[in-house]
Amino acid sequence: MIQASFAFSIMALCVKIASRTLPSLEIVFFRSFFGSLMVGAVMFHRKISFLGTERRVMILRGISGFIALTLHFYTIANLHLGTAVMLNYSAPIFAAIFAILFLKERPSPLLLSMIGLAFLGVYLLVEARLAGWDWMVFLGVLSAVFAAVAYVSIRAVKQRESPFTIIFYFTAISTLGSIFFLPFGFKWPEAKEWLALAGVAVGSFYGQWWMTNALRVGRASLISPFSYLTPLLSFLYGFILWGETLKVTTLAGAFLIILAGSLISYFETKTRGKKPNVSIEIE
Repeated sequence: MIQASFAFSIMALCVKIASRTLPSLEIVFFRSFFGSLMVGAVMFHRKISFLGTERRVMILRGISGFIALTLHFYTIANLHLGTAVMLNYSAPIFAAIFAILFLKERPSPLLLSMIGLAFLGVYLLVEARLAGWDWMVFLGVLSAVFAAVAYVSIRAVKQRESPFTIIFYFTAISTLGSIFFLPFGFKWPEAKEWLALAGVAVGSFYGQWWMTNALRVGRASLISPFSYLTPLLSFLYGFILWGETLKVTTLAGAFLIILAGSLISYFETKTRGKKPNVSIEIE
């Protein structure tokens, strides 16, 4: 999971670099297109079904994941790197809410308190921008909401589909969804931009691969908190490379989101008596 978190942080860093000269949806396209090729190669080699059986649910996961990815990349381009990534990593909190509303899961008082604690963390994370009603903050939160929809849709599928089939639906739908926007402001990448795009594709592929393997063999309640190394590393990259300042309230907000998300993962695993679905990452 530490390797996966590092890979995802490299992906976010490369998105930030590429977005300085390329449109966000173009980055989404190349990330999704190359991701489809890499995942498809693994599926072909292992003879894994491309279509699967729960197609409607996986289409829903793919569409919601595409929207979440698009919003996430757009906010990375326009917010501080660490803040944008941290907002997206509040998705488990919204997933817990959707599971209560749509999967009819009965929440414990402790789970409800963790959800409240996480929202307090989100507020502290962006309280300075909320004073001026920054739309980028709203879009960052919205990316987490759609990521949560993707997560809950996979929860509905449970163990009936291969993680690679689910990932392929996501990357294929994201490729098709983003290709329609390419004529609007498309810029053919230069050498340095191709390098950044390669970092996006490779970082996301290996992040997904290592995360899937980690959740297959380890206890989710133990290893899931290590996924929050991604936003922490993103804060560090932003501070070193672009001088993005870290306020006390920002750090406090990030801490509360990480604490609440980790505890939600722990108590969900304990209550359900099994590991969650291995493919929950929208990146």
